[in-house]
Amino acid sequence: MVLNVREILLLMAEETEKNGIPLPINPRVITEWAEGLGLPEKGDTLLYTGGLYQLMPYINALVKYLEVLESRPSGGFLLKAARKLGLTGLAGAIAKPDRREVEYSHKVLRAIVKLLQSAGVEFAYNPSADGYSGVLLYDMGLDNVFRRHAVRVYESLKKAGARRIITIDPHTTFIMEKVYPEYVKGFDIEVVNYLRLLREKGYKPSGNGGRVVIHDPCLYARELGIIEEPRKLLADAGYEILEPRRSGRMTYCCGGPVESIAPRLSRKIASMRARELSEKGRRVVTLCPICLANLSRAGEKLEINDISLYLSGEA
Repeated sequence: MVLNVREILLLMAEETEKNGIPLPINPRVITEWAEGLGLPEKGDTLLYTGGLYQLMPYINALVKYLEVLESRPSGGFLLKAARKLGLTGLAGAIAKPDRREVEYSHKVLRAIVKLLQSAGVEFAYNPSADGYSGVLLYDMGLDNVFRRHAVRVYESLKKAGARRIITIDPHTTFIMEKVYPEYVKGFDIEVVNYLRLLREKGYKPSGNGGRVVIHDPCLYARELGIIEEPRKLLADAGYEILEPRRSGRMTYCCGGPVESIAPRLSRKIASMRARELSEKGRRVVTLCPICLANLSRAGEKLEINDISLYLSGEA
């Protein structure tokens, strides 16, 4: 059975318009990771997470539910009924994440903060200015909803005094650097990716070393040209980098971000990529929360971790 894509897109659009995120959950999930870190809130350079690392545990939970619906003739009706009956109840029932995944996402974000601080980067983190970038709305063709959301995000960043933002994943970097200027009139915020920034600072991370297989996310490799930076950082941290059959600009898809509308297809693609990676080794480096989630679902025999944890010696 094919899922009712229209109902999924309506869910994403309605929730983003209402709460600023595409899922029926408390928006506080975007910022709770930073509690207790004592990060300054004011500054012209802000860390902007875009919310993907924080949202992936909830998306994973929803995808498991959608996989079940996809296998049932009544799946489309159930999805429509759930949306009509109220998404607050839906969130508690099916978008309840694995707590370990939530803790892992917090660990990644805190590792990124640690790396930036160790490199001497001065930045602030303003919870009121951080939030979801709207990238999935753009990917799914919800242009009008995306445009309205992008304007709200931009206004929030400007209100916080941001002249520059530090982004931490390929989807958020791409959407803020390449797409926002096309959709938001007068967009004038400088966008810099944290991996590029670490390299510009000449930072030498201290990892645990060993052999690792690198998986390039499509947007870093093909759209943003962020290929050498992660490799140089990993090499400086003492890792021997193993290249899969398809890497760099010729990298292969992880199966995302279509997992929300075609979960079985997404898993099939991810399984193909996981097999390619396993040809070189068990320890896999990902640079993207969507890649991490999809490959982890498919490559159960692989040890998959975000690059931030390798660079900070936590993997």
